[in-house]
Amino acid sequence: MLSPRRVVVAALVGVLALTSAPASAAPFSGSVTTDNALNLPKNDVVASVTVAGDRAAPARDAKTLRVGSVDLRPCNVMRDAWCGYFVRPWDSSGRVPGTFKVGFAWIPASSGRSIGTLVPHEGGPGYSTTGSGEWFAEMYGDLMTDHDMLLVDQRGMGRTAVIACPGLDEGTMSFIRAVGVCGRSLGDRAYLYGSEASADDLAAVLDALEIDKVDMYGDSYGTFFGQAFAGRHGDRLRTLILDGAYPTYGESAWYPTQGPALRRSFTDVCARSELCATAEGQPLPLLESLLDRLRKRPMSVRAPGGDGRWHNVVLDPEAVTAVAYNATYLSPSYREFTAAVRAALAGDARPLGRLFAEFWWTGDTSTNPRQYSTGAEAAVSCHDYPQLFDLRRSESARKEQYRDAFARKERTDPGLYGPFTIGEYKRSGWTSFGMCLEWPKPPRGASFGPPKPTGGEYPAVPTLVLSGELDTITTAAEGDMVAERFPQSRHIVVANGLHVVGGARPDSCGPRLVRHVVRTGSLDIPVSLAECAATAPIIRAVGTYPRELAGVQLPSGLADDTVARITVTAANTAADLIDRWWQAYSDTGFGLRGGEYSYVGDTRVRFTLRGVKLVRDLPVSGTFTWDRATGTVSVDLRVPGASGVRTVTGSWNSDDSGAIATLRVTGALGATTLTFPAP
Repeated sequence: MLSPRRVVVAALVGVLALTSAPASAAPFSGSVTTDNALNLPKNDVVASVTVAGDRAAPARDAKTLRVGSVDLRPCNVMRDAWCGYFVRPWDSSGRVPGTFKVGFAWIPASSGRSIGTLVPHEGGPGYSTTGSGEWFAEMYGDLMTDHDMLLVDQRGMGRTAVIACPGLDEGTMSFIRAVGVCGRSLGDRAYLYGSEASADDLAAVLDALEIDKVDMYGDSYGTFFGQAFAGRHGDRLRTLILDGAYPTYGESAWYPTQGPALRRSFTDVCARSELCATAEGQPLPLLESLLDRLRKRPMSVRAPGGDGRWHNVVLDPEAVTAVAYNATYLSPSYREFTAAVRAALAGDARPLGRLFAEFWWTGDTSTNPRQYSTGAEAAVSCHDYPQLFDLRRSESARKEQYRDAFARKERTDPGLYGPFTIGEYKRSGWTSFGMCLEWPKPPRGASFGPPKPTGGEYPAVPTLVLSGELDTITTAAEGDMVAERFPQSRHIVVANGLHVVGGARPDSCGPRLVRHVVRTGSLDIPVSLAECAATAPIIRAVGTYPRELAGVQLPSGLADDTVARITVTAANTAADLIDRWWQAYSDTGFGLRGGEYSYVGDTRVRFTLRGVKLVRDLPVSGTFTWDRATGTVSVDLRVPGASGVRTVTGSWNSDDSGAIATLRVTGALGATTLTFPAP
């Protein structure tokens, strides 16, 4: 998985093949890269290699490492990584001739003595597993000391015969048409990218490296792949961890658990936060009221996007649908959404418009299919996922089935995605039920469809299923479905968790659960760790977005005076910019009501504010730092002195549920210290 900050792009590329892109009539020519460009660094020199065990040893020179029967060379996947490839047939049945190279990276245990092999698998489908090596290493933590890590890119992705389809990768034509053109460009190989074939590729790599059993972790689509691997090669698994899981078979193409999960999540997030819970109105009735208005007359507003620019935004029900479901990836959307709905109902569309502008104009301009291949997403999705139509039929017949399916569903279950209509959900840019409408028909004899375990049952391997309580794309209900199919399983729902809880801070519950199961090989979870999952920190939701200082909502315990309002607003301004760090790719941007900011750093982030306005009448300047590893926020802010306040300094923790902000205020009225619940 990419850094959670970068997952915002998944709102556009999808996780369950729920994707669409802006339409365009631009010409397109599809292409498929079938050779494996390993991109090995030419200047990497390794003076010596020390590894443990019989299967890994220095080979003919210091720049080569032999693992099993494969020679590896240093590469820039991550620190201490060695890369190689293994040749595989495209089609094990022989129906389609040819071979390709499975590319992978091997990271030896840092101590030189390994007791096992970690095999994580990325999501998407379409993301490169080798491209997320550092992320996985951070999650595994001290396991990297005495475990090797193997990163294998499945066929069509990253270093393995990547699918490059410009019309999809660059969005130069309508999405469904581009998927069809991409599929046709694959020729006879269009149905050779299923998860089961890729699972067989991984097993072959393990054989070549002389690895017996592994500890496998999959996130999002990686859980789908993990189930496919378990169903075909369960004897190779020591443990299996499925993070953000959904079932490989028995799922409906409507993904009906998403609507209930979204309604419950927004209600709970607001109820658990004082400012949101005490403001006027509750999340769902407020949202229903706003949607009623927008169906009659959409709102237009100018708002800053994730690319550091201002955009003209039209807020209609479809735009609000996209913003609401995108919350599954990033806590700021949950933190801000209900307050933004309240503001829109009061005639102020900018807070909600900003959330949509950050969703749509992310600032990510990367179109490198080796990092993420939309063509691979389509190839896997059209092979493995349930559809609303029969892929064996003609395009015209599929489209008729597709229309009929929607007509029936809108008659029989109109509240499926309530409070949004089925049509609003379909048109939102969040999903593409029709992704595979123009995908090529399967050749005679080709197998496709949701993968099931070859023996009818999954193996009795210790299987931990992790779900985020607030995940609305791979829901906790789907996690239950997955866990029920594994005879030795345990499902843990991490309170207040989003999509993929292993991506949280390394000392948080998700990564700790991963490390415990791998270290012990057991599902016996200590009480303290189980309690951690049940009591993970809440998302401190915003209550309101006032236009002026006079309307600022004060937390309990503060006197209602000018000093308190200025101090709270200054703190809220810093917290608002931390949200922007998660939501945006640009390292510069604009305040909600004006002013500019910039930041530097990744783990320790330093923000510089130049008249940033969260409310119209209080420009905030100065600096603050945010330590992502600890959650500590330290501010040194300046405000206009006419109000009697000049500087606001102090700190709080951005993560802890009960965090208290302690801020020292100076100005014409002297110095004072205020303490209140952190923003």
